[in-house]
Amino acid sequence: MTFFSILVCFSLMLTTVSCDKSTDQSQTQSNSQNWPVTVRTILDECSDCPVGCCCCGIELISPLSAKLQFCGLCEGDYLCGTYSPDPPCSSISGIGKEINLTSLHPREVFCVEPGASFRIFNAGTGPATFKFTCQYDVTPNTFTTVTIAAGDERFFHNDGSCITAECH
Repeated sequence: MTFFSILVCFSLMLTTVSCDKSTDQSQTQSNSQNWPVTVRTILDECSDCPVGCCCCGIELISPLSAKLQFCGLCEGDYLCGTYSPDPPCSSISGIGKEINLTSLHPREVFCVEPGASFRIFNAGTGPATFKFTCQYDVTPNTFTTVTIAAGDERFFHNDGSCITAECH
């Protein structure tokens, strides 16, 4: 019986030591919202923006999904505009992009020219709350939190340093 006890202890010790010394261990990381951690970094995403454009990041707060249409971007999928918001915003036209945010894909990057204005339209069926910044690649950055009703739009202007404010 003593031999058996020693054998079990030795096996447990060997298993524990071999796991600690392994060089092929994986670590799982999570954050407070339980979003998956991706390999791609903010700087990699911002490098997708054309040279000279502001790197803007948007993050869904609620509900579980939102369909937002942007106009006045440096890059996108279609032509949009012309919109004439109140000052200090300038006339908005050019390139547009639709961004679908979900609980599994809550963040996205978009690119805006410095000193230009852009439009965000909520094409979803309910109100959407999100936060965004056009200094996504700057640390620390300041996010603006916005709620847009379904079928409504908001206009924003950024200065030459990519600091963004809503046009009222």
